[in-house]
Amino acid sequence: MADRDYDRDFIEDNVDEEYAAEVAPSTFRQERREVEPTTAGAAIGWIALALAALSFFTYPVFFGIAAVVLGIYAISRDAKTTGWMALIIGGAAALLALFFRVALVSFFLSLF
Repeated sequence: MADRDYDRDFIEDNVDEEYAAEVAPSTFRQERREVEPTTAGAAIGWIALALAALSFFTYPVFFGIAAVVLGIYAISRDAKTTGWMALIIGGAAALLALFFRVALVSFFLSLF
């Protein structure tokens, strides 16, 4: 007899919870997809690396900054190796070009 009283009390206490479970919307589960490396990121990485190499020969500031920007974009697209290489090489070319221009201008101005 004691078991029946316990069951009835248990059922009466959980009535609201059962009703809420029936009325509540179903749980939305979003499947988590892993990002697969795409060829777009690799292509951008190689283009950025080509711009970084080109920046040593012509327009180092312009092509260096373009290589840095595309390198960051390639890193975000999971082409980490080529992206980092382009970022470092392009940044170094742009900074060296700016440094040597400032050094040359100051040298020529010191002559006068």
